[in-house]
Amino acid sequence: MKDINWRGVDLNLLLTFNALIRFESVSEASKHLNLGQPATSYNLKRLRELLDDPLFERQGHKMVPTYRAKEIAPKVSQILAIVRESILPQQDFDCDCYDGVYKIGLTDYAEQIFGPEIFDTLLQLSPDCKVLFKPADPQNSVQMLEAGEVDLCIGVFNELPTNIKTTFLYREKHLCIFDNSVMQVKLPIPLDTYLNTPQVIITANADLTSRVDSSLDTMGIKRNVVLGTTRFFTVRRILSGRKLLAVMAEMVGRSDLIQDELTLCTPPIDIPDFDVDMITLKRNAAHPRLIWLSEQVKLVVQDKVARLKSLE
Repeated sequence: MKDINWRGVDLNLLLTFNALIRFESVSEASKHLNLGQPATSYNLKRLRELLDDPLFERQGHKMVPTYRAKEIAPKVSQILAIVRESILPQQDFDCDCYDGVYKIGLTDYAEQIFGPEIFDTLLQLSPDCKVLFKPADPQNSVQMLEAGEVDLCIGVFNELPTNIKTTFLYREKHLCIFDNSVMQVKLPIPLDTYLNTPQVIITANADLTSRVDSSLDTMGIKRNVVLGTTRFFTVRRILSGRKLLAVMAEMVGRSDLIQDELTLCTPPIDIPDFDVDMITLKRNAAHPRLIWLSEQVKLVVQDKVARLKSLE
């Protein structure tokens, strides 16, 4: 098979060929293409060399196409139509007809709080879609985005590479949570009661410490941590009926996924707030499907946060 001279393949040549087929005139084709006649004649010369065929023969004022030109004319028209209609325009995303998979990376706590509403919204707007929730954390989110395992991730991120786009969702704060039918303390909880009450924390380390303990160290005081777990809703369950307390994210404490009678109050020490963000790859940020999906997720999350905050 003859090697193709790809350097000689130029979309402008196909436009010239298409105009010559249509008008059968170099001058009329030149007017249509807004080219000078020498440029059109030069493109025809290149086409003849590329395709090894005369393509058009002058007969009086007409350029009569050869058999080869007539054979390829429909294919050239099809190629130009694909470029014009399917490649160059940015297609709008039609959520009603989408039958693919929306892939979302979520922390355990974000999935529990926002997952049901995200699922309901996406299925309502895209009845034929499927939804995939994947466990995400600051360590694996970027890798999952790069690998195409998820479209976006929701979580708390500190340092991110420059190829990541960040969208702010909401600011989270810490609250003390406990069963005051057992504790029976006057609110807000005093510092000495806070320090002396056995505590449950969200942690994955064997030292049973978190950033709260670093803050306490600077104050020269310690708390009494007796249980560590990575499951936010385990904390909610274990606090009920026990003389225990925990410091946790406000949205977890206010979530109604667990029916309990726990009390929330401001901690007696200063614990910094933190931002919850949505991240995507910058290179995909202009894609209509991702724009639509990101906006829907953002609206769902911020609406749920507003409703939970209204319970204060």
